Amino acid sequence: MSEPNPYGTPSARVEDLPEPVDRRFRWKAVLLGATTDLVGSAIAGVVLVIVFSILAGPGEGAAEEVLERLGQSWPFLMISMVVGGGFTVLGGYVAGRIARHSFLKHALVAGGLSLVLGILLFRSDEGPYSGLVASLGYGLHLPLALLGGWLAWRRMSSR
Repeated sequence: MSEPNPYGTPSARVEDLPEPVDRRFRWKAVLLGATTDLVGSAIAGVVLVIVFSILAGPGEGAAEEVLERLGQSWPFLMISMVVGGGFTVLGGYVAGRIARHSFLKHALVAGGLSLVLGILLFRSDEGPYSGLVASLGYGLHLPLALLGGWLAWRRMSSR
């Protein structure tokens, strides 16, 4: 009796095929991306308020007065926008990576959802820079989410 050699090459063709990706729209990816953006931005906002309040000095008035002063502080507003924009990019990236396909579409929908929820959940400022800040923040929100989706696509395609 002759047994096949276990150390020989197989007679059938062997291919390492990647696992097929389900091409359906993934709402889970969108919800997790939008949640990453909103929760990260909210936590970072609280941390920034605490840091700027400490830098302003202790006992500089009631909490409402400190928040009103921060709403009129150009450096605070710009740092807040940059940090919030970073979390928007991260949210688009999370949506794209979890979806594993249609990166830009998932990132765009996650960015749109976080934008709408952000407008509904957080009050708008009435400070002297409110119009400029709102225009920049709302205008850059979707492109930043798309940037996150593009980064996710680049990361997955480089593998």
